Amino acid sequence: MPQLDSTTLIGTLASIGTTARASNAQRAPFIASRLRATAQACLLLAASLTVYPQAAYAEDADPQHPDFQVTEHQDSGTLAPDTATNNDTALTEPESCQILYSAGSPALFDFVGTRGRVSFADYAGYTIGNIHYHVLPIFNENDPDENNWLFRSANWLHIDTKEKTIAKQMIIATGEPLEPLTLNENERILRANDYLIDAMILPQKICGRRLDLLVVVRDIWTFSPTASASRGGGDDSSGAGLSEKNLFGSGQRVSIGYFQDSERNGTTVSYRNPLLPHRLSLRLGASDTSDGEGYLGSLTKPFYELNSTWSAGVSVAHESLAQTIERNDIVINKYQQTSDAAEVFFGWSAGRRNNVVNRWSVGITNATDVFERLPNDTTSLPADEQLTYPWVEWSYQQDKYKTEDNINRSHQQEDIQLGLSNSIRLGYANERFGSDSEAVVFSTYTGYARYLSRRNLVRGAISTNGQRDNNTVKNTFFSTAMDHFYFINDKNRWYTRVAFTGARNIRQDEQLSIGGNDNLRGYPNDYQRGNRRWVASIERRRFSNWHLFNLAYVGAAAYIDAGKVWDTETPNAANTDTLADLGFGIRLSPSKFRIEKVMHIDIAAPLVNRDEVDDYQLIVTGRVDF
Repeated sequence: MPQLDSTTLIGTLASIGTTARASNAQRAPFIASRLRATAQACLLLAASLTVYPQAAYAEDADPQHPDFQVTEHQDSGTLAPDTATNNDTALTEPESCQILYSAGSPALFDFVGTRGRVSFADYAGYTIGNIHYHVLPIFNENDPDENNWLFRSANWLHIDTKEKTIAKQMIIATGEPLEPLTLNENERILRANDYLIDAMILPQKICGRRLDLLVVVRDIWTFSPTASASRGGGDDSSGAGLSEKNLFGSGQRVSIGYFQDSERNGTTVSYRNPLLPHRLSLRLGASDTSDGEGYLGSLTKPFYELNSTWSAGVSVAHESLAQTIERNDIVINKYQQTSDAAEVFFGWSAGRRNNVVNRWSVGITNATDVFERLPNDTTSLPADEQLTYPWVEWSYQQDKYKTEDNINRSHQQEDIQLGLSNSIRLGYANERFGSDSEAVVFSTYTGYARYLSRRNLVRGAISTNGQRDNNTVKNTFFSTAMDHFYFINDKNRWYTRVAFTGARNIRQDEQLSIGGNDNLRGYPNDYQRGNRRWVASIERRRFSNWHLFNLAYVGAAAYIDAGKVWDTETPNAANTDTLADLGFGIRLSPSKFRIEKVMHIDIAAPLVNRDEVDDYQLIVTGRVDF
């Protein structure tokens, strides 16, 4: 679990006290301000001690997922009212023009409230005039709570996101007629960047039927010399490294680091540039671990927007590692696995038509898995497998979104996809292509989300993936899940989730498990293993306005989990019990750093089989949900 260096903290506070003791009464306000600033500095330092599951290399190969960040302050100029009335600059405008929002308005820091008051449906069909960009500093120096030497220093040290970085991500342009759906999509594209706390587009100035736009974003602290620590399901992990995920304000990411968990330790390095010319995206990564190594590389042109008409890409990956199979902290098998994969694809689409997007893709995939025995550790070994197959894919999506806040993040706009979405991929592996057997390779997904009422949001999904070989399926998974949000008010929610996953003819390292911070939080990792699993959770979530040192919003959750894993394929598999636990946790939702993760600090107690496990599980980890 993350720890602050108490010796350093006490020494700092003692030195402040020594300096001030000559005139305590007169200097009490000075001491209080210094204590507050020192505590904020310690919290900024502790922010880098964040919790993440470790891997040889994760998405973007963050060494330990350092995402702590800050932006350099730019002078926002004189504050201006939001209308042309009583605004000196408006006097120089033609009489027919009206200034709606200016770059200096304090309303720009309130993304949720300000954007919620604007409806671009009122400006549909207007000609887009000039597009202006404004990058807000991490810390608002006009807010007394954020105007101190520490936060001003962070603003000064941070390199702001460049205007050209934002401009590269714009899908609307000067001279075009304003289409609200496209503008809303552009906001979603900007908000998807994990180096921005939020983003919005506002009407800046209106002159007749011409509308100037103001694109407003707010950076977070992006350079992190970090350490990480996590505990979940009885296992600890840690790491250290350097990461910059908005290199020189360009949107590029680079990281290097060391990690250690219950299975392996090693070093990782990664680089990602999603904004190459023609919107190409480059990703590179490598790892050197105690039980193997890995590398990956990809160059893609994605379907960048719903109106994109084509996509293409190529990718390669290699990984070697020891697979450790555990049940309730007991190792039952271990073997070395080496995986290699390569893929090339091309896709096309007519773009958005009647608020619906259909896309087609074709490609070729090569995937190889080789398994080796480890002396004294391997009890059984899976068969090697090689698949080379062409495939075709179709996807469907409705252009339905709603922007909310306090769903998985606190005081931050979140884009919720509504309506229906589908995807189907079918491939055919044949010995003539280099495969070791003939098989139909498939994957399907169907998702649907809607508001049943103003207070009720429901989301559901069904998916399958696997192979069919000689009238038998193998390496096949099928799952279904449903989430329900009940909004009591703007700060309180009930959240319920029910999910089922099944599998057929899978390897031991692919088996389903239960326990740990991903499902039953009151039990250790891999407490039960098998090929069938159901889990259910009900949570009472509480968001708050408590902005801890103006760095993270504090929330809380109380919950009950239940579930079970069982095995229908292994001969003489043991019967398993339905499990349940009860827990409570604190949630810290960062507002200035690592915004893609919410820190969970949980304590959960098992309600079933209590004599076989610890009385409680202490979980400290970072998750993408509240």
